[in-house]
Amino acid sequence: MQLARRISQSFFLIFFIYLFFKATFPYDAVIPSDIFLRSDPLVAITTIIMSTEFLIGTFIIAFIFIILTVFLGRVFCGWVCPLGTVIDFSDRITAKARKWKNDAGRSYRVWKYSILILVLFAAILSVQLIWFMDPIALITRTFTLTIYPVFSFFVESIFNLLIKLGWFEDTVFSLYDSFRGSIIPLEPLHFQQSVAVVLMFGGILGLGLLAKRFWCRYLCPLGAFYALLSKFRILKRSVNDNCIDCGRCYRNCKMDAITEDFRSYSRFECIECMNCVNICPTDAFEYSLKAERSPIKTDVSKRRFVFSGLAGLMAVGITKTAFMDKNNVDIAIRPPGALEEDEFLDRCIRCQECVKICSTTGRYLQPALLESGWEGIWTPIADPRSGYCEYDCVLCGKVCPTGAIHSLTVEQKKKLPLGTARFNK
Repeated sequence: MQLARRISQSFFLIFFIYLFFKATFPYDAVIPSDIFLRSDPLVAITTIIMSTEFLIGTFIIAFIFIILTVFLGRVFCGWVCPLGTVIDFSDRITAKARKWKNDAGRSYRVWKYSILILVLFAAILSVQLIWFMDPIALITRTFTLTIYPVFSFFVESIFNLLIKLGWFEDTVFSLYDSFRGSIIPLEPLHFQQSVAVVLMFGGILGLGLLAKRFWCRYLCPLGAFYALLSKFRILKRSVNDNCIDCGRCYRNCKMDAITEDFRSYSRFECIECMNCVNICPTDAFEYSLKAERSPIKTDVSKRRFVFSGLAGLMAVGITKTAFMDKNNVDIAIRPPGALEEDEFLDRCIRCQECVKICSTTGRYLQPALLESGWEGIWTPIADPRSGYCEYDCVLCGKVCPTGAIHSLTVEQKKKLPLGTARFNK
């Protein structure tokens, strides 16, 4: 089962990368490149709350994962999530330098529930915060703004070096032509906010120096959502009389789900990684399908719920009333087909899917900083100094998972004003 889990993780990570590179001009994908974002129930719920539309067609896969979690537990976290796979790989590298013992941070488990409550309260009051902490939006944004440009730079440099050396010129030029426009862009990429994004991603991986899967254990709001659903799971783990109390399962549990008696475990934290089954010398673990009515408590107290809700309200208030430079009002030009500004800010999850696909045509879109205020950080804006909007391209609307950018036809797009020019006298 551990081998099966690793194969599953590798497959979904490769599939994620494949879809990422398929988001290129001309875009003709049978499987939508944003399918991982559409599979994210937290993205689905916040979008539905903020748009007041039941977008069942867009997020049908997300509801399938919700049903799977009710039956099987947090299988998405352990078997599918691309960010979880990257963290697992990073944790193997940092294993020898790890500081915490397995049970050192159990009191911090409540953090992820607090973040989830904060995000949902903010969504109810029309402030989109899920973009900052959602794992699928986070890894998509990181690939777009940091990993993809760096990868393209080195691949381009290698080809330039081979061309200068004159080795196998025909083969090199043939490969170069096939890579351009698909694996590497037509022009070098330069993105705003890339440094901030890579520092955030590096910080998440660096937390592995404290504990295995630190992000998943203590911070991930999607993990918290799946954990709450796992309360009703019917796939149960039990320990038989073969157990010799060696403690291997306890020391090797990624999520610190196994308790000190080595027999009971947290139904909320277990991600079905099967490490305990694989490492047990006596085959003491058994799995069965069994529905239980006995209540189990989460780590969230009423006081924590109230404080987290108040923190969400405070975040909404600060975001909505923060100072905005009047000189920057209306300076942000949105992608063609974008909704009205308030609704656009509600729906946009800053995944940068539109920025990625635009980088393969006119390189018109960039992630914003404060051009539209604090509420608009990392939303896509047009930067005519760095590129142009391809006249026949409507791909940004096709890869937007939340409908923040409408999918236009080419004829509709050609009649659409992108912005209003003005003279600075």
